[in-house]
Amino acid sequence: MAEVGLAAFSSIVSEGAKSLFKPIIRQISYVFKYQSYIDDLKDQVKQLGYKRETVQQPVNHARLQGDELYEGVTDWLHSVDEFISEGVAKSIIDDEERAKKFCFKGLCPNLMSRYKLSKQAAKAAEAAAGLVGKGNFSNVSYRPTPKSTGLNDGKDNEAFDSRMKVFQDVMEALKDDKLNIIGVYGMGGVGKTTLVKQVAKKVMEDKLIDKVVMAEVTQNPDPQKIQDKLASDLGMKFDLNDSIHHRASRLRERLKQEKRVLIILDNIWTKLELDAVGIPSGDVDEKDREDDQRRCTIILTSRSRDLLCIDMNSQKIFWIDALSKEEAL
Repeated sequence: MAEVGLAAFSSIVSEGAKSLFKPIIRQISYVFKYQSYIDDLKDQVKQLGYKRETVQQPVNHARLQGDELYEGVTDWLHSVDEFISEGVAKSIIDDEERAKKFCFKGLCPNLMSRYKLSKQAAKAAEAAAGLVGKGNFSNVSYRPTPKSTGLNDGKDNEAFDSRMKVFQDVMEALKDDKLNIIGVYGMGGVGKTTLVKQVAKKVMEDKLIDKVVMAEVTQNPDPQKIQDKLASDLGMKFDLNDSIHHRASRLRERLKQEKRVLIILDNIWTKLELDAVGIPSGDVDEKDREDDQRRCTIILTSRSRDLLCIDMNSQKIFWIDALSKEEAL
C-alpha cells in the first residue's frame, strides 16, 4: 500500500513539476527557438493571404452582380488587410529583416531583443491563425430588395385617356425585338413622363418586362446621379471609391442579370453617352434575338425630335401633342 501511495505521490509531483516548468520552458524557447517562431508567423501570414484571395473572388463577383456584402465579410477583409499591411505582423517581419542585416554586419541583436520579438511573433501567428479560421464563409453576399421606382404615383393617371393611341403605339413598339431605343417627344408639360410611367406599369403587369428602372436626366446631366438612380432601382450600391468607368461596368453587368429590362431616361436635353453611363445601347445581336435574354429596351423622353433621332439614335419615335382646352381645364 505504501508503494502505491508513493507512486501516486510521485505522479502528482511529476505532473505538478511539468505544469510549473512548462511556462518557464516556453519563455526560454522564445530565445532559443527564435527563428522557428518567426518562420511560423510568416507561414501563417502566407496562409492568411491565400484565404483572403479565396474570399475576395466571390466578393468581386457579388459586387459585379450588384449584391450587398454581409457586414461580417467586409469587417473580416478590413481586419485581414490591416493585419497584413499595417499591423503587428508586418512590424515584426520588418524588424526581423533588419536584424538579419545587422547580424550580417557583425551586430547581432541581444537575447532580450530576440525574446521580445519571438514572443510577439508567437502572439501574431496565433492571431493570424484565428483570422484564417474566421474566414470560412458559406456565403459572402445577398440580393437586396430593389427600391420603388415611383411608377405607381396616383397623379400619373390624370389626363391619360387622350394619350391612349400613343400609349398603344409605344406598347406595340416594346413587343418588337428589333427595337431597343424608343423615343417619346413633345412640349413641356404635355404628359411625356406620365405616359412612360403608365407604359412601364402596364408592361410589368403583362409580364412583358422583368424589371423597370427609371432616371431623370435634366438639362445638366450628371452621369453619376443617373447611375445612382438606376442602381438604386436595381437594389445595388456603388463603392465610394469607384470611378465612373468602374461604376458603368458594374451597372452593365448587373443589367445583364435581368432577362429583359426596360430603362426609362426621362427629360433628355442634350446628347447622353449611354455606354459611358453603363447602359447597353448597341443593336441587338443574333443571340439576344434568338433567346430574348438579357435584353435592354430603352425609352427616352425629350422636347426635341432631332435629339432623339440624330443624337440618341432612337429607332422609333412618338409625338405627344398638347392637351386640348377641355383636358387642360
